Amino acid sequence: MSLGERESTPAQVAASQANGRKSKGPTTPEGKARVSLNALKTGAYAKTDRARREVMLRRGENPEDFEQLHQEFTAEWQPEHVTEAMLVKTIAEKSFDKAQLRAAWMEQQLNSLRIAEIQAKRRQLLVRRLLPGFPAADPLNAPLWQAKDSPAKFNSIFGILDDFQKWFDAREVPETFGEEMYTLYKDEHSKAGERIRALFIELFGDDQDAAAKAEAELPKWIAQERSDVERELELYRQEKEIRANAGPKLTEEEVAKKEAALERQVREHTRLLLQLKTTRSQRPVGPSSVRPTSSDGSATSSGANQGAPASSGQSAIAPESGTVDGVPPAKPVAASSGGDSITREAKGAAEDTPTEHKTAADGEVVAKNEKTGQSNLTSAA
Repeated sequence: MSLGERESTPAQVAASQANGRKSKGPTTPEGKARVSLNALKTGAYAKTDRARREVMLRRGENPEDFEQLHQEFTAEWQPEHVTEAMLVKTIAEKSFDKAQLRAAWMEQQLNSLRIAEIQAKRRQLLVRRLLPGFPAADPLNAPLWQAKDSPAKFNSIFGILDDFQKWFDAREVPETFGEEMYTLYKDEHSKAGERIRALFIELFGDDQDAAAKAEAELPKWIAQERSDVERELELYRQEKEIRANAGPKLTEEEVAKKEAALERQVREHTRLLLQLKTTRSQRPVGPSSVRPTSSDGSATSSGANQGAPASSGQSAIAPESGTVDGVPPAKPVAASSGGDSITREAKGAAEDTPTEHKTAADGEVVAKNEKTGQSNLTSAA
């Protein structure tokens, strides 16, 4: 026995019947529409969602914000098919992008205000540290304490201040003292820097009273200079962090242009979604049209010709002038032998059935007309 002719065992038949009784999926239109949306949870759609979440996390955004907006749009539109669900998701994406664009613009304005406040505090700190009557140094030839901000700048300043403190503790002034003082201040000392220079000179001078006073005050001025540098470093780090976390700088015109483009896309997709839902709601459940039939089962025409009997001999050409319902007037025939023919012809005209009209020249023509009239009456009936 070949494989194609092998009979199923009773156990296989029972198993097949049991599998057949199991669910074959949704059968209602609502269930089928719900299952059709599963296509958005796998494949390329799922990869897009994962990529979006990763991009948002890298930007410091919360992916749950988009998911919440998407759920709100889904609850509002109630998509029943994959196409509708994709349109709803696109509307949610464009709306979210527009909101994020406006939020980024507002955040940029806020960051500008924060940076301006930090820079104002730094200017106040610089004015407090400058000696009276000494303006800020030229940036191209500025001493280290007024140089352009960088981590290396602050590390160098803290290193020199550490040397000052070490020399004070050891009660010694090495030959590098003058070199480091010039590197830090040049000829444009800060208030604390000027006091540090003077107190070091007095500490190792011949005046004992001045040396004792310098010994008491020098650590305070070194600590004051360190505190001012630490405050400047803190403000520098705050400004740097704000600039690092800020997105691309946009002008107000660019923001307005991008918002208008996103708004147009939202409107277009909303129009498509409304059109799709309207079309599907108007779609008939059964056949689109059913042609009516007459009492004898034959199909009837629609419009102005509905109800008129179909005749194979009826012409589709418009009736000529001088005719009645497309039938030419009957011509006179002999009264003795053509009266019945005239009556039948008039009845045929009333039934919109064309009849044959010929001159009754002799008895054979009249007989032919009578036969034709009877045939037409039978066809009209």
